[in-house]
Amino acid sequence: METYQRELSLVGDYYKRTVAVFADIEKEAEKYADQLFENYPGNEDTDPAFVADFAGDKMLEKYEALSLMKSNHLLMTISMLYHMWEQQLIRFTIREMKQYFFFERKEMPLTHVQIIFRLHEVDILKTRAWTKLRELKALVNTIKHGDGDSADKLRKIRPDFFKVHMFDGSELHIIEETDTLELCESALFGEFALQVSEGDLHDYINAAKGFWDEFPEMAHSNKELLIKELNNASKQTDL
Repeated sequence: METYQRELSLVGDYYKRTVAVFADIEKEAEKYADQLFENYPGNEDTDPAFVADFAGDKMLEKYEALSLMKSNHLLMTISMLYHMWEQQLIRFTIREMKQYFFFERKEMPLTHVQIIFRLHEVDILKTRAWTKLRELKALVNTIKHGDGDSADKLRKIRPDFFKVHMFDGSELHIIEETDTLELCESALFGEFALQVSEGDLHDYINAAKGFWDEFPEMAHSNKELLIKELNNASKQTDL
């Protein structure tokens, strides 16, 4: 369990290291514009105002591109976190199953993992961590698939992810009538498509680690029932 928790902690550690690349995107965009202005291939007839406007436009393009990359970096890290936790469950299950069965599979659906856990009297959906992990799953599916069923589920769980937050002086206003994902169509196409923060990432990391804290040291099941339920689940999957 501690090994899995250390793996999950690495996600936050490496996010902190890599996000530093985007720490000064405003200065980077300004530097880019200054270089364009200074190195513009003009002559004595070139209007400096035209060059300044050109460099300003390119600065804005550079800033918007870097800002979108920064936003996507957070969303991709959150996606990686969920898939890491999911793969931990699958790896753990297969390793344990191989101790008792001839089990040649190297992969299995998460639904089958849930069945195996439940037959060992460990219901993933009833853990304290699942509330946050269910939110994480809906968010990751929204990042992957855009404005669909998962996004509708996420709107019910975290409506604030879809609302514009604007500062007016010292007060924070939320524009509730604006659905940011609808405007951008995809979570990865617009910097403000989803109002997700670094704090959310750390909340999800803590939830994933907390799941393993809830896991019992020992869990038992009936082998015959386990085989029966897995066979039934496999038949339904094939259909």
